[in-house]
Amino acid sequence: MKRLTVWLLLFTCLVVCLAFTEFSFAQVWDCHGANGTYTLQGSPATLTCGNSGTNPPPVNPPPVTPPPATGCSASQISTALGGKTFQRQCSGTVTMYPSGVSPGGALTDMSTVFGNKQFPSYLYSGQSPTFTIDSGYYVALAFTPNANGLIKFTANNSYGDGGAISLSTSPGGLTYGAPGVICALTGGGLNSMIVSTSAGSCLVTLGKTYYINFADTNSNGDQLCFGGTAGTCAQSRVSYAFTARAY
Repeated sequence: MKRLTVWLLLFTCLVVCLAFTEFSFAQVWDCHGANGTYTLQGSPATLTCGNSGTNPPPVNPPPVTPPPATGCSASQISTALGGKTFQRQCSGTVTMYPSGVSPGGALTDMSTVFGNKQFPSYLYSGQSPTFTIDSGYYVALAFTPNANGLIKFTANNSYGDGGAISLSTSPGGLTYGAPGVICALTGGGLNSMIVSTSAGSCLVTLGKTYYINFADTNSNGDQLCFGGTAGTCAQSRVSYAFTARAY
């Protein structure tokens, strides 16, 4: 009887061992590009991974969104008007009327150009900033709302043309309906645009950077010339009365 019991125990052990061996050989463990130590299912063993797996990770990486354009460069081309595009003008002359003040420096940041104040409390509110813009170029002024309020631009034909004006999330968005263009008006003496944090079609969000773009052109992309014939000037003037108000 004892001998029979021993044989039965040995036979049971053999069956279990063979089953485990078959299970183990049937398994293919792969790190799949992972890192760390893992317990293998159905086994007390562990598997340590260090990006040595031959297979790629099973989950695709998220798409990479390119960063917005930084700095200022003539290579920052505008959206097209009538099939024509414009280069970005980074410096030049702007004069505040009627005071005659002419801020120096780059034509890239609204706070600097409009009196070293933040949106919407600009020092030169009530003036008419008048930009001298090179033919084939546009001016883009960046601003980031940090408080609730509005700014308003109204064409002032006493000092310059009511050129194209727009609000966009990147410099040079002159064309209504183009990606990133929130509001856009082509050249016109009756142009008026209100940018607000609370209401209206030209709505902006606190903490996000936007651009006000100016160019002396029309919907066909023609180069306009203040006080002269279109297409005959090396420079022209664009003028907008500017007001700002906090809520």
